[in-house]
Parts: sequence; C-alpha cells; structure tokens
Amino acid sequence: MIRPSQRKLPDDLIVVTTYAQLSLYLRKFAEGHLGLLLLLGRPGTGKTHHTKIALGALPGPVQAPAALSCADEVLYVEGHVQPFGLYQKLWQFRDRTVVLDDLDRLYADPNCVRILKPLCSTQHAKTISWITHMTRAGSEVPDRFTTTSNVALIANEWRTLNANVRALEDRAIILHFAPSNEEVHRQVGQWFDDLIVYGFIADWLEQVPVLSMRHYDKGRRLRAAGFLDWRESLLEMMVPDRRLSLLARLQWDGALENERDRVSQFCEQTGCSRPTYFRLKKLLPARDTVA
Repeated sequence: MIRPSQRKLPDDLIVVTTYAQLSLYLRKFAEGHLGLLLLLGRPGTGKTHHTKIALGALPGPVQAPAALSCADEVLYVEGHVQPFGLYQKLWQFRDRTVVLDDLDRLYADPNCVRILKPLCSTQHAKTISWITHMTRAGSEVPDRFTTTSNVALIANEWRTLNANVRALEDRAIILHFAPSNEEVHRQVGQWFDDLIVYGFIADWLEQVPVLSMRHYDKGRRLRAAGFLDWRESLLEMMVPDRRLSLLARLQWDGALENERDRVSQFCEQTGCSRPTYFRLKKLLPARDTVA
C-alpha cells in the first residue's frame, strides 16, 4: 500500500484505512499484545472514540477484555498536562494501561519527553524517575518507580524534533489512520440519526477534500436550531472552494428565476466567467442542479 505523502509522519508506519482494521489493532493493544502503540491521523475520524471503546471506557459493538472492563483501570490523559502532573498520574496508575491522547503538545515539551522515553521502553518493567524537591523524602510520590504499563500515544500530527522523540518512534507500532470519505460516511451511518443531514453530506462526498465526523454533528445542530440556510453553512465548512459553495447556493435560491440570473450572480460575486460557471456546475450533485 502506498503511504500518504505527508511531511509530519514517521517512515516506518502502518497505514490503516478502515474502521475494522483500526478496531482490530486497538483490541490487540487492549489485550496487551502490542506494548507501545502510536496512533496518528487527522482530526474528526474517531480515533479517541474507538480507543475508548476498545478499552471499555465507552460501550461498543466489541466487548473490551475483562481486565479492562472498568474505566478506572486505564489512565486516559487528554489535552494539556504538566510534566510533574503526568509523573504523578503514572505513579498512581502504575502497571495499568496508559493512553496519552492529543499528544501533539506533550512531545514538544522536553520534560514530558524525559518521562515518555522510559515509559515507552520496550522492556516489560520500566523505571521512571523525577528527582526534585517535589519528590523529596516524605513525599507521597517517590522519586522513582517501576511500572509494567502498556502505552498508547494518540496524535493528529507528529514531528521528529530530536533523538529522544525519534527513540519513541523506533519503539512503537505506528499506525496512520487514513480512512476515505466514504469509509467515514459508512461508519457515521451506524449511529447518526439525522437522515436529512446524512443524505446531504452523502451527495457532496466527492467534493469534500477531508471529511470529518464533526461535520455531521454541526449540520445536525444547525438544522435542529431552525436555521433555514444550514445547508449553505455546512457546505462552506466542508468545501474550501467558495465558488462551488456559491454555485450551490444559487441553485437553491428561489428568488433567481432562471439560469441567466444565476450565471449573472455568479460572475458578479466571483469575477469568474460564464464558462467557469458551467464547468463547476458539472461538479454539483444531480439533485442540486437546476436546468
């Protein structure tokens, strides 16, 4: 399989394109087989959601391993965390599964990388240390401890900043989750309950460069709030070519009685020509095209 041509990805990765494949890898991690997993991929594809399902923190079609059926058995760190706060949590959850989500900021902090490097060792028992006045004698948190935690790292992007970060790459099973728009749409169809928004997005899949699950939720909220122009707003979020979204709005505008009026408005608002109008019109879904 050809790897995606993105700059911020390690070389030795496994490209995963379906939710079935992703669930299999996450299930094997939850069962303790993979040790260290680095999951990369664009936002809005459900990486976090499916990881939590695999670890038993959310209900899903596949049962989590019995040992992980309680969310309290997993340290799940999302978003920003201070290095010493991370050290404390790792001590409290030693020997239990650790998931560090939204890692993009963590690995850029040298103090966090200093903790992550031993945590992500391939050895079964790993020693982590933090020797400062905060771990002096009498402190509840020791200045070093040993843990056997399996670790999953989740990030939208990844940059090899230095040798320490490269060491994390070398030790991990690296997945790049890159589902197609159609795969995302099929997955969303399993739970999304607004068929009007779902059908609208289905019509525009070919013109959306990068589909996000968040588009469905935003469309549903706009429609539920009573916005009559929810389609126009959603289209502007999904399709970066403003000429195309304008062209669609002109098709939906009941005040424009004929094609000549629509062409005139398009040329006036974009500065583009009549041939451009008809070229772009061929890209519109059939149901949004007015003769």
